[in-house]
Amino acid sequence: MKYFALLMLTAFSLLPLAGQEAKKVQEPEYIGIVFSLDTTGALLPLERQQPIVQTKVKAFGYGGAKSSTVFKGAKSPVRFKAGQDIQFVVRLSAGGMEPNSFVKLYSLAVSKDQREFVMAKAGSMGFNAQSSGGESQLSLNFAKYGEQSYKISPATPLPPGEYEFVSPSGQDRFLFGIDPQ
Repeated sequence: MKYFALLMLTAFSLLPLAGQEAKKVQEPEYIGIVFSLDTTGALLPLERQQPIVQTKVKAFGYGGAKSSTVFKGAKSPVRFKAGQDIQFVVRLSAGGMEPNSFVKLYSLAVSKDQREFVMAKAGSMGFNAQSSGGESQLSLNFAKYGEQSYKISPATPLPPGEYEFVSPSGQDRFLFGIDPQ
């Protein structure tokens, strides 16, 4: 009788587990919005700004020019520590496409009260023109996350500094910073 009661107790305690499905992950509601993924699986918003596009010409173009996108504020209010395992999540619309063709991560230069991404520079009279985008683009790893989203992690640890994600819409940028440990 004792064994029967123990067997029944064990069987009833396992019943709730039989009906449970795997927990669904939280995904972004909208396409192209990048979120930070915390250790509990919650999505946390990044700083979101529309860039100001500037072109500065020196000496009527004879001294060169620089085209850049600028963001207000020297530091993002969204901060991580150097060496911290950080992950991000974005929902994309184009299934079957390489996600790194839609989402890019760039490092930003900080000066005074703004952050800047230099898109292109030209030397005096247009000589030595160069695009700077490739220099500050960082490698990312992507993994499927949920049904319509991707988990993003930097391929190498990010050093202290300011960063921006450019997503499919390209209008809004998603910013964050890395502080020294």
